[in-house]
Amino acid sequence: MGEKYLRSRIRRGRWFHYYRRPKEKEKSLNVHGLLPSDPRVKAEYFAEHARREYSPPKTITPHKGTFSWGLDLYTSGNWKWLNEYAEGTKKSRKAIFKRYVEAQGNRLVSQISPRSIETALYAKGGHGAVNEYKALKPVFEHLKRLGHIRSNPMSGIQIEKPKPKEFPTADIDDVSAFISYWEVGTVQRLIFDLALYTGAARVDLAHLGRHNIKDGVLVFDRKKTGVTSYVPLTEELKSVISRTPDISPTFILSKNGKPYKFESIGNMFGEAAKAAGMKSRLHGLRKAFCVYWAEKGKTTHQIAAMAGHLTLKEVERYTRAADRENIVRLIMTGS
Repeated sequence: MGEKYLRSRIRRGRWFHYYRRPKEKEKSLNVHGLLPSDPRVKAEYFAEHARREYSPPKTITPHKGTFSWGLDLYTSGNWKWLNEYAEGTKKSRKAIFKRYVEAQGNRLVSQISPRSIETALYAKGGHGAVNEYKALKPVFEHLKRLGHIRSNPMSGIQIEKPKPKEFPTADIDDVSAFISYWEVGTVQRLIFDLALYTGAARVDLAHLGRHNIKDGVLVFDRKKTGVTSYVPLTEELKSVISRTPDISPTFILSKNGKPYKFESIGNMFGEAAKAAGMKSRLHGLRKAFCVYWAEKGKTTHQIAAMAGHLTLKEVERYTRAADRENIVRLIMTGS
């Protein structure tokens, strides 16, 4: 983006910095006295530029030193937020930021204590507290590294994480119930088969297509983690792919020939699974995928590469399923 509209000049031996665009009123950046190369000057500039470019008209510039001001610096100048976070993560965190701005936006960041944050998170509790902790901690860290606060007030805070809800692995009854209820040719069956033979999550299923096939392997980066999955094109998977259009952006298409949003795929499968009397859901098929390859003799490392897992513990947890041999036999025969 560059600092196209940054104007810095010396008056009486002191640096003054402004945001100025043609035919617009000059805006003081409130970081006077700092050298133009100081990262705080650039952070203030990018925050003001983001307000001009992306915010609604007449958006008011937050007062310097407030939480709203600090949040502006973070969302306009932190490289990880701008380049690394998935859109889904940004969306959920923006909702958190909005709530905090409404409640604490005018509060000075220098006066926000670890105790007050810890009390608020403890009162919140559960997954909500964990999500708010993950969203807010990088904001204060960004301000600390820019030199606006001496320390991150969230550094020493410990959050009690609730036990994650365990999604059941699709067992022999689940697989049998679904393939008996939904015939080959329905979009519900296509979602089921692709999930079962690729181990892909719903967000990845929405984007998979023939463009992911490379040298006999289905290759895709998981949207959630960025980890690459390498799925062998088994005879079962080839058979499923052969039922999809040769020229299309994705395997799964609506009646109008357009890709589904991942939320729609998840909702559609949930309804289809319920109708078939299936206890597990889409994530349960991802576990069954790991069971399939474990029973075929693949190592934990190999399964992790195929499923795009970050840790081997995840794979080991997934493959602890009863009646593994029957699950695999049903997957291979499809009946």
